[in-house]
Amino acid sequence: MSQTASTTRQRKATTPAKKAAKATKTLAKTTAKTAPKSAVKTSPGKKSMPAAAVGQDAIALLKDDHKVVEKLFKEFEKAGDAAYAKKRKIVDQVISELTTHAYIEETLFYPTARKAAPETGEHVLESVEEHHVVAWMLSELAGTDPHDERFDAKMTVLMENVRHHVKEEEQEWFPEVRKAMSRGDLKELGAKMEAAKSKAPSDPLKLRSAKA
Repeated sequence: MSQTASTTRQRKATTPAKKAAKATKTLAKTTAKTAPKSAVKTSPGKKSMPAAAVGQDAIALLKDDHKVVEKLFKEFEKAGDAAYAKKRKIVDQVISELTTHAYIEETLFYPTARKAAPETGEHVLESVEEHHVVAWMLSELAGTDPHDERFDAKMTVLMENVRHHVKEEEQEWFPEVRKAMSRGDLKELGAKMEAAKSKAPSDPLKLRSAKA
């Protein structure tokens, strides 16, 4: 057999193998490009922490509660005079939100704030007294029929009291607490407060401030 014929046969024999290898490389590149980004970037032993696990600091948590309540107040103010069922539902939500909020403040935030920033002591005492008034107003609203002409009046006075309370906390002494406590301590306190919400009473008269 001539050398030329032998070389030709070798080329023909190796061509399928080369094509197969090329196809394999092409497939590998395509798979890498189309693979989900999370699968490409994730490395063993490294897991990203879910956002919910990061938590919120105590003051941010309380401010968020304030926003929720203010939103309910605005809904009540926009409801028509004859929207009895709607207003009853809103007031029930307000009672629940404020009772829970007052509970975590009185049991966790106020004592910690007073210890960390002693200069806030008078503010804390005033806040507890304001809670006392609010707790009894909430209890009265819980037992007042929305058709009663005093229902809207009671809610209006409650909103005025709570808005005043919130303004004093957020503008006058929350900043002092933030200065006195580290970010880590505030986050740890925030986690405890969030967990304590499930233990809050449904009856506002069971709050510590209501009995004072």
